[in-house]
Amino acid sequence: MRTIFKTWLRRVTAGLLMSLPLAAHAQEGEQPKIGFIRLVNAVAPGTGNAHLEIDGEDQFPKGYKLGQRTGGIGLKAGSKKIKVTREGVIEGTTTITLGVGETMNLVAFAEKMPEEGDKPERWEMRILKLKQRDVENGYRLTVLSVCKEPETLFSTLTEGDDGKKTAHSAKRLMTTSVELGERPKDLAVFARASDTPLAVFRPDTKGNYVVVLYDDPDGTVKAVSFFDPKFVIAG
Repeated sequence: MRTIFKTWLRRVTAGLLMSLPLAAHAQEGEQPKIGFIRLVNAVAPGTGNAHLEIDGEDQFPKGYKLGQRTGGIGLKAGSKKIKVTREGVIEGTTTITLGVGETMNLVAFAEKMPEEGDKPERWEMRILKLKQRDVENGYRLTVLSVCKEPETLFSTLTEGDDGKKTAHSAKRLMTTSVELGERPKDLAVFARASDTPLAVFRPDTKGNYVVVLYDDPDGTVKAVSFFDPKFVIAG
């Protein structure tokens, strides 16, 4: 019995000694050095769901439907190899450098490429990166278009506007910003010729409310929306 007790005591003592550096590290309150990636799937051509791979690992084997977006995927900060695939579309790849505490928003879409030499007409994946920048005062709407048209017309309706819409336009692959003021107001975003909103927000936190416009397989303008506490610019 005494031998068993001594063996147990040695193991406990060794375990405590090994845990001391970890405890000291935890007491220092050092935060893990991580950033976040969000994917917006705006890839209309092809079949099946889109898949996101980060450093060779499929983040969600079931894949993402057209118009879906991920939440913030937490990753160790540093260089990341990104690949997005969908059957019938040539895969898209890019490399990003993810900063500590940064959220990198990625928009995947497809472009139709003409016949070139021995290459037939085809759809190729593109990945657009939306970079964050320091928070500014108030509320802002940012609209990005990956539609095929060079310019997409849209309108906004804000609480207190007495039902009168305000006209805007978004140039392809560029962000358009709409300042929403210092006070939160309900907001709806419409395709210019439609009375059905593409996105509706009830802002309760200062920051950036993002709408990504894209074409569905029939060519109808659709939207994906999300909130980002920082403002974003196309990069």
